[in-house]
Amino acid sequence: MTASSSLRALQGSLKSSLLLPTTAFPSRRPPSAAAALLKKTTIELYNRQRSRPPTPAFTLHDGPPYANGELHMGHALNKILKDLVNRTEILSGNRVSYVPGWDCHGLPIELKALQNAKLKASQLSPLETRKLARDLATKTIEDQKAGFREWGVMGEWDNPYKTMDKSYEVRQLEVFKEMLKKGLIYRRFKPVYWSPSSGTALAEAELEYNENHLSKATFIKFPIVDAEWEGLSAVIWTTTPWTIPANKAIAVGKDMLYSVIESANHGKLLVANERLAYLEATGVLGDWSTIREDIPGSDLIGYHYTHPLLPETSPHPIFTADFVTADSGTGLVHMAPGHGMDDYLVCLKHDIQPFSPVNAYGKYTDELPIPSLHDLDAPTAGGAAVLELLEATNSVLHVNPKYKHKYPYDWRTKKPIMIRATAQWFADVSQIKAPAIESLEEVKFTPDVGRHRLSAFVKARSEWCISRQRVWGVPIPALYHKDTDDALLTEESVSYIINKISELGTDAWFDPSIPTTTFVPPSQADTANDWIRKSDTMDVWFDSGTSWKSLPSTPADLYLEGSDQARGWFQSSLLTSLSATSSAPFKHVLTHGFVLDKHGKKMSKSLGNVVAPSTFPSPETLRFWVAAADFSKDISLSPQAVATATESLRKARNTIRFLLGILSDFSPADTNAVEYDRLKKIDRIALHQLHHVATQVRTAYLSYSFGRAATMIAAYTSANLSAFYLDVIKDRVYSSAANSPERRAAQTVAWEIYKHYTNMLTPIVPMLVEEARQHAIESGLKLTDVETMEWMIPQAQWENGSLAQEWDMIRTLHDAVKRGFESLKKRGEVKVSLECQVEVVPLAGVRLGSVLEKWRDELEEAWIVSGVSVGEGVEAKEEDSEVAEEVKVEDEATGVNAMVVVRKARGKKCPRCWVYKAAMEGEVCGRCAKVLETLGV
Repeated sequence: MTASSSLRALQGSLKSSLLLPTTAFPSRRPPSAAAALLKKTTIELYNRQRSRPPTPAFTLHDGPPYANGELHMGHALNKILKDLVNRTEILSGNRVSYVPGWDCHGLPIELKALQNAKLKASQLSPLETRKLARDLATKTIEDQKAGFREWGVMGEWDNPYKTMDKSYEVRQLEVFKEMLKKGLIYRRFKPVYWSPSSGTALAEAELEYNENHLSKATFIKFPIVDAEWEGLSAVIWTTTPWTIPANKAIAVGKDMLYSVIESANHGKLLVANERLAYLEATGVLGDWSTIREDIPGSDLIGYHYTHPLLPETSPHPIFTADFVTADSGTGLVHMAPGHGMDDYLVCLKHDIQPFSPVNAYGKYTDELPIPSLHDLDAPTAGGAAVLELLEATNSVLHVNPKYKHKYPYDWRTKKPIMIRATAQWFADVSQIKAPAIESLEEVKFTPDVGRHRLSAFVKARSEWCISRQRVWGVPIPALYHKDTDDALLTEESVSYIINKISELGTDAWFDPSIPTTTFVPPSQADTANDWIRKSDTMDVWFDSGTSWKSLPSTPADLYLEGSDQARGWFQSSLLTSLSATSSAPFKHVLTHGFVLDKHGKKMSKSLGNVVAPSTFPSPETLRFWVAAADFSKDISLSPQAVATATESLRKARNTIRFLLGILSDFSPADTNAVEYDRLKKIDRIALHQLHHVATQVRTAYLSYSFGRAATMIAAYTSANLSAFYLDVIKDRVYSSAANSPERRAAQTVAWEIYKHYTNMLTPIVPMLVEEARQHAIESGLKLTDVETMEWMIPQAQWENGSLAQEWDMIRTLHDAVKRGFESLKKRGEVKVSLECQVEVVPLAGVRLGSVLEKWRDELEEAWIVSGVSVGEGVEAKEEDSEVAEEVKVEDEATGVNAMVVVRKARGKKCPRCWVYKAAMEGEVCGRCAKVLETLGV
């Protein structure tokens, strides 16, 4: 045998004698394993925990996503947060109930279904439209469900609630009936928010505001007819000139002062004193003079004027209103009770009925006695035509064609809405808002600002328009007299209709082949043929807001949705529950922010900044991102965030893989495990750190502070495992004899770290934890499902404060050691820290000396160097191949506690363990020689 072959044989023998990590756990999961792991950690885990005793129980009520689109990052944030909560509650010993739901009705689904079919509603019957919408919602639900399940979200996916299910619709109608019994439901012809682009009424929650809306702000004069003021005109200002045809009155401020002026351009004008300067600044008055000033608004009550476009109609009154101010306009307000909420309320006191000659799509109707305006789009072409007519009568003082101001838009079509008087159904919020707000005092909010936000929205609301002019929804269960349009809506009639819908389904309401007499209660049998039914449906917020009715019991333990739901689902749920049951439907409300792009902008297709959940390499990286995010505020999603989540998963997987590798020959149930008192101090420090992080992480999870939990796990992985314990024990685990006490001690601690580490990761990446658990069991480690069903509680004795204080001193010295090593490395004298040896000389009389004595035998391992000597004297002067540093490690008056000297190790590199302690080149060190001897090598 040649010298080179002998050397290779020796090297092979030495390498084979090392106890290197061995595990079948892969660095990357095979795609083929994903389906089984997903089933194990979702379906099977959920069913297993459902077999627990009924108490303690935890119900997270799912706010239903809308069934009309692809999944986006908002869905991911919401559903994964819910899953983190549920898994936390399972670990806490609770029996979790989570029934996913979907919001299935409403205009967006109806419109999308028609668009997909390339049809208009007018081309189809209501039943045909409803079928298209139902089919779209059904397909969307299945698509979204597949995505949610792929993300590892567990729940009762085979038994979700859907607002289009007959059983759900019947429960919803029962809530409506309860509200009717309490006098909270009424019908009224009054102005509501109306979307011409959607052809339906809207609730306030369905509005968004455009800060840059442009209007034609116009000053218009109305001739006063009272003889005392011959030739005088009242001047109004409006940003909606298209509402002028519906004008019924002018309002002034009771305590405001007014002037009559003579304008060279426009004759005698009535204007508030405080607005004259503004009018003069526009330049439209020309030369002018004051005829009379300081007229109290109260003196103008009872005067009348003629409508400049409808001079043949009876004169309209002037009266006072509290909302009139001198902040803008002229101090005289044009009142169109058919197109203004405040106008309607004030005019009602004067017995002036609303007039709204505009149809569902915003076009003037033949109710308006001005034929030239018929069928024109009121806000656009109609408004321009109104101005032309007013100019022809010399009624226009001034027009600002591009007046920019805030204006409400339909949040779905992104087009301007109008206020339009129609006969609608309302829920009386004024009667219940005080107890609703009071009930929130018993509800926990995370973050607490959610309480103030929800209270403010409820407080600002007096009524809720609950009817919509669409066919895809739950019908308003009212009958209408065919001659008078009076509505039949009583407890008896609604109960009868509910029974019929329970039997026939809601489609029957829209089926022309089923006569209306089918739904007429017996008490109206004599007039059965006098009634008709209409297609008005309920607001979808009423649909989803009654979802609490599908819970086995209320209140639910948690509602968790985006912060915008204070004006949506949280509010509608609270109002319907308070109305029907006199209590809130939730014990705890958690709100999260929105997902923004990397620049902090809202994601939208038009901006091209949408980041899809599929951008993440895997569902587990997506879960890591959600867990680490601060959900209490809006979250910016950047490529760096995706990279960070990916790295977090990689580190977690590699850490688990290394732990399994060094535990391959360890059996904790046998004599392998080492008792705590026999562990090395380094081992006990690792357990102290584990006790701290496990306790703090569990506390964070229990308070739903997932970002804090994820951050602590990441820090522990990097600082306490990778950069400390798993690094320093490599030599011990690889090079020591298999059954040596020091090696078994390291494995004992590694085993505890493995169990607690995977337990901490369970809510975030359950598939990774289950995959590792299966490999651990296959390799002989005794594990049960306890680790994924309960919190692992660290042993009390692991918490060792005095040892931790000593460790802080050792770490401070280690920092100096590392600086010394880096200096030697820059000089080119060493490449790795094992090429160094260290000398530490504590000053006399400091506590450090006794600490170093206690730790003397473990300092080499702790610092990963090839020798440490303590207190043997050293010159302050730096010699060749040495780096000396004075170090302060505790609060002493001297300011310096020790001298640390780092030098190149004097020993030779052991070819087996690579520690520089061999006596001669090519020889093994003393420790390795003993191990090889026992192995017969």
